[in-house]
Amino acid sequence: MSDLTTPDFLSIGVVTYDVTPEPGLPHGRVRSGGAAAFGALCAQALGLKAAVVTSAAPDYPVGSILPGIPLHVVGSKFTTFFQNVYDLNGERTQVLGGRSSSITRSDIPPAWLDAPIVFFGPLVHETPPDANRWFPDAVVGAAIQGWLRRWDDYGRVTEDTDFPAGVSDGYRLLAGSTTEFPVDNEAEMSRWAACTEVLGVTDGSNGVRIYVQANGGSPGAPSRVPGYAANELDPTGAGDIWAAACLVRLAETGNSLEAARFANAAASVSVEREGLSGSPDRAEIAARLARGPA
Repeated sequence: MSDLTTPDFLSIGVVTYDVTPEPGLPHGRVRSGGAAAFGALCAQALGLKAAVVTSAAPDYPVGSILPGIPLHVVGSKFTTFFQNVYDLNGERTQVLGGRSSSITRSDIPPAWLDAPIVFFGPLVHETPPDANRWFPDAVVGAAIQGWLRRWDDYGRVTEDTDFPAGVSDGYRLLAGSTTEFPVDNEAEMSRWAACTEVLGVTDGSNGVRIYVQANGGSPGAPSRVPGYAANELDPTGAGDIWAAACLVRLAETGNSLEAARFANAAASVSVEREGLSGSPDRAEIAARLARGPA
């Protein structure tokens, strides 16, 4: 823990190792990641003072992957890691090989509880879905993927699209993809929308659907915000960067559609780079916005 002053942006969630097959590497390629890491690096690139509360084993190089970012690491016997296994048809099975310790409110440094913007990036249920209540005065957002992830005794991961128990209202932004949200189920989408001011459903290069909850009523039909053309190199983390960028811009402007356009541009730049190096700065986002959507 290097800096206990209040950050502009607090990112919470486990860091990970992700193992994928690669020719010439018998044990596959190992990369560091985690939604909270992508979110913090995005905020840092946007000029905010970011901080991270995470959970990992002592040998995880968290300081190396998050340079210049104050950290509080919850001690854990294991670091969360996922192995991606592909069958002969190219179908992927994701296996959870280890899970880090959970993160509780008591793990947050006291001064960091006053952060004005808070991003949750759960991957393995390490934070509860009502954790926004830890920060009653903040602009709080979350990427929902980790609330939907399930695994069996062998670590084989599946995603449950049923509405998870315990999600509280009061979020400013909830974000996920078309594979995570039941977009064809109006009743379920209304349940999600009731928990947040803005619901962002990303669809890769196609952009995003934005649902806005109006005075506790039905969110109605979503607004579709187009994406930006990109020469894709690595889509890893793009959804997390989208969520963090949207949350920052939403806090700055209060305008959900402007925030979505900003986030679409940020995500389109990010996929042109590899891994955790993908976060663009404001000048790069402005240039992408000026170029116009695809």
